[in-house]
Amino acid sequence: MSDYFYYFIFLSLSILVSFYLNGYVFRMFSSSKMLDPVNERSSHKTQATRSGGLALFLTICICYALASSVGILKVPYGPVAIGVTLMALLGFVDDLFSIRYREKFFLQLFAGLIIVQGGWSIDSFHGVFGVFEIPEWFGFLISMFVFIVVINALNLIDGLDGLASLVSIKFFLIVGGLLLVSEREMFLFFPIIIGALIGFLGHNFNASKKVFLGDTGSLLLGSIIAFFILFVLDSSNSIITDPYISRPLLMVLALFYPLLDTLRAVVLRSFKGQSPFVADRIHLHHRLVDKGYEHWAATILILCLSVFFLIINFILYAKIGLTLCVLTTVVLCLILYKFLFK
Repeated sequence: MSDYFYYFIFLSLSILVSFYLNGYVFRMFSSSKMLDPVNERSSHKTQATRSGGLALFLTICICYALASSVGILKVPYGPVAIGVTLMALLGFVDDLFSIRYREKFFLQLFAGLIIVQGGWSIDSFHGVFGVFEIPEWFGFLISMFVFIVVINALNLIDGLDGLASLVSIKFFLIVGGLLLVSEREMFLFFPIIIGALIGFLGHNFNASKKVFLGDTGSLLLGSIIAFFILFVLDSSNSIITDPYISRPLLMVLALFYPLLDTLRAVVLRSFKGQSPFVADRIHLHHRLVDKGYEHWAATILILCLSVFFLIINFILYAKIGLTLCVLTTVVLCLILYKFLFK
């Protein structure tokens, strides 16, 4: 039977399971009065729960187990499963009881250590700054840094309906397309997780019974995305786009908005003498909402802009190289910021 048939079946199954579980877990949370509080930072005024991450995790586990049991998904990555599960559990506990950031940071380091020590790490700069192969100890430090940054970047942008989910879907479409050619046995995971996110979005955009990802979902997605970034940047893995664009640049563009917004937020908070992880409304997506954009409109605008930067760099890379691509991207960011976010 064609692989594409299985991809369609598991995409459809994942959407249905996710949609059902999101509704079921929402009712369970609501009946137990586990509702997301409304405060000065909130953009919702109706009943909402942080149950989306739990439903997402359960959907992935169910579909992954089914695919593995019939032998069509063979990805025996124990350390990755342990690290990702640890992040999901950390997020779930944080959603319920609010963990201090020091403890969260330590557990993020521990999860990253499990995954990196499992054999997936950055071992090359792929020509950035003229550097290719790097020492093992330095690769370990860079890999841990990337893991922590990616997890927190996705967590920090989870403040707008659909934003973290659609940014993640964009990332999984890009990386899934790369691995469909070179690592086909892994590809079925991508229809599963994309379907799970689509099922969640049906509840996330619900006006009266809203479901949020919560820290469970953002940390789960962040850890999965971080793993695939490490996987792509490992020089032992073959990536079809190598002749067309730099791997590090491609990964930055695949996760462009979370990385850009997090860098901006950290810089602004540091200038104010605040913790980089303090909760506030200085994010770019908050600026769009404050200017009158609906959540869905702001989310689609941000997604379209990030796709625009990806396409522009793909077109220009062969003509002007890495350095000029980066400079062009910076200039375009400044221009768009002035006209859209000021």
